[in-house]
Amino acid sequence: MTAVAQHPSPEASARTPREVFVALSGLIVTMFVAVLSSTVVSTSMPRIIADLGGDQTAYTWVLTSTMLATAVSTPIWGKLADLVNRKALIQLSIALFVIGSAIAGFAQDTTMLIAVRIVQGIGAGGLMSLVMIIVALIISPRERGKYMGVVGGIMAVATIGGPLLGGVITDAWGWRANFFIPVPLAIVALVLIQLTLHLPKLPQRRVKIDYVGAAFLVVGVSLLLIWVSLGGDQFAWDSALAYALIGVSAAALIGFVITEFLVAEPIVPMSLFANRTFTLAVIASSRSASRCSRPASSWRSTSSWRAARPRPSRAS
Repeated sequence: MTAVAQHPSPEASARTPREVFVALSGLIVTMFVAVLSSTVVSTSMPRIIADLGGDQTAYTWVLTSTMLATAVSTPIWGKLADLVNRKALIQLSIALFVIGSAIAGFAQDTTMLIAVRIVQGIGAGGLMSLVMIIVALIISPRERGKYMGVVGGIMAVATIGGPLLGGVITDAWGWRANFFIPVPLAIVALVLIQLTLHLPKLPQRRVKIDYVGAAFLVVGVSLLLIWVSLGGDQFAWDSALAYALIGVSAAALIGFVITEFLVAEPIVPMSLFANRTFTLAVIASSRSASRCSRPASSWRSTSSWRAARPRPSRAS
């Protein structure tokens, strides 16, 4: 995973700014779609849950399921990028994202919505990690900050404008349209990536996937995020369930760390933590993520769901 950042493509320094922006066009649209999809539905969530007959638990899980899938899948996508074709991987992640978004628009109950949001989160995890990896591949380290600023600006626009756009779309066409809006943009991103993105081929070698480490990672991170997200709301912090979640999560994460020392192709090489800057960045991002992982708890009673239901139209 570190080889990508330290050894960009030899063609990166020979690209003109126009060629770089053409190559980045599909990635920029991809990142915009990924961020937009997570923010555009935020303002319509109360109406979504009310229309589907859900409760506060369903509200929480619609948000938490995507967060879990994204958090768990991001490092796995990153490791796969070291082993197989990166262009095919990002196209696969876009396809998963589009499928999840489209089916979410047809959801008939909260269970179906949560399931397809997991698919959407898996695709989003791929987009988040692969876009950064590909940017590091096609841009030299000296110029990387400038173009990463462009990507960051696009993410900021999608983050700020998503809730506003979602409110307008919900009032005009209903909440289901929020899930369909990213689909054409994602298809445009697929076409742009196919036409403009040209990456160096990976050296031919035997691929070894760390299945045991991936299983430990999925269990450890999922249970930890469930504990952080639902603790104090769905169950007490000092309950037996809370202790069981944190205990199993800790055991799985310890197993993951031990596995990463033993396997030939670790998902997260432990040697990365010898770099103090990397270690501090991980700690800082973990703390900020834990603060943001709890969903909004403003809807705490069933009366809130009834208030959110759209009023029936009068017969003409």
